[in-house]
Amino acid sequence: MNKIMITAEATSDYPQSLLTENITIFPMGYTVNGAAYDGLETKLTPKEFYDTCRKAKTKEDLPQTTMITAYQAEELFRPILEQGYDILHIGFAKALSGTYDQMCIAAKELAAQYPDRKITIIESAAAAFVQGLYVWYVDQKLQSGATYDELVAYAEDLKDHCGGYFTIDDMKHLYRTGRASKTQAFLGEALQIKPILYVNKNGKLIPVSKQISHKKAMKTMLEYFDKKMLPAEEQKLVGIVHADAYDDALLLEKTVKDKYGIQNTVIVDVGPVIGSHVGAGMVALVFLVKDKVEPNDKSIED
Repeated sequence: MNKIMITAEATSDYPQSLLTENITIFPMGYTVNGAAYDGLETKLTPKEFYDTCRKAKTKEDLPQTTMITAYQAEELFRPILEQGYDILHIGFAKALSGTYDQMCIAAKELAAQYPDRKITIIESAAAAFVQGLYVWYVDQKLQSGATYDELVAYAEDLKDHCGGYFTIDDMKHLYRTGRASKTQAFLGEALQIKPILYVNKNGKLIPVSKQISHKKAMKTMLEYFDKKMLPAEEQKLVGIVHADAYDDALLLEKTVKDKYGIQNTVIVDVGPVIGSHVGAGMVALVFLVKDKVEPNDKSIED
C-alpha cells in the first residue's frame, strides 16, 4: 500500500504549528516594491511584508502574485510520487486563480508517467485558511486510518462546510482585485466603511455586509459565526486569521473560547500571497459552516 501525502498551495496560509509528516505546502512567488521572492529560499515574514506594503508610494510598488504553472506543479509533485506517495491535493479556489487548472494539467501528465501512483486534485472552493482548515480536517481523517478512496470521498463532502467570514480594513484592495468599484473604494475610504465578506460555495469572495466602523464589523462577523456555525462540539478547530492585526485576533479568540466553549483554536498569520489581495488589517473567523450560501449573494443562482 502506498503512503498518502496531502498537498496544498501557500494560499492556504497553513501554519507551521499544524504541519505533520502527511502535509506538504507548495510555495508561491510574489513581488513587493520591485523585489521578487520565491516564497521558499527568499521570502518575507508577514510583519516585514505588511510594513513594506505600507511604504508603497506608487501602484508599481504594491505587491503582485503569480500562479503556479503546470511545469512548476509537475516539479513539485514529482519528488513526492518518487518517494512512493499517492497525492491528494486540496487546490486553491478555481474562481480566484488559474492555479487549479495548472495543477490538473500537471496531474494528468504525471498520472501517465507514474501509473502505480494515484494523484487527485480537489478544487477546494476556498482561499486563505479556509483552504487551510480543509487541509487540517483531511489530515485528521488520514490519521484516523482512512484509505485513499475514503479520503477523497471525505474531502469532497467537506467542501461545502469549510467556511469563513472576513472583514477588510481598506476597500482599495477590493477595488484592485475586482471586488469593489473605484467609487465604492473611494467612498469606503472616506466614510471608513468596513465590509464583511465570505467565501461562497463557488469559491468566490463576496461582500455580504457593510459596517461603518471596525468595531461594528468585528461584532457583525461574530454574529455570522453564531448564525452559520455547525454545533460547537463539531468544531474541532477554529481559525482566527489576521493580516498584521494580532490584537483583534486575540479578542476574537477570547470570544470563541469564552462564549462558545471552543478551546481548540489557532491564530493564523495571513501570508504575502493572500495578503497581496486583502491588505493589512484583515481579520477572519474560519470554521465549519452549515452551508456556504448567503441570501444577498447574487452570484449564486438557485
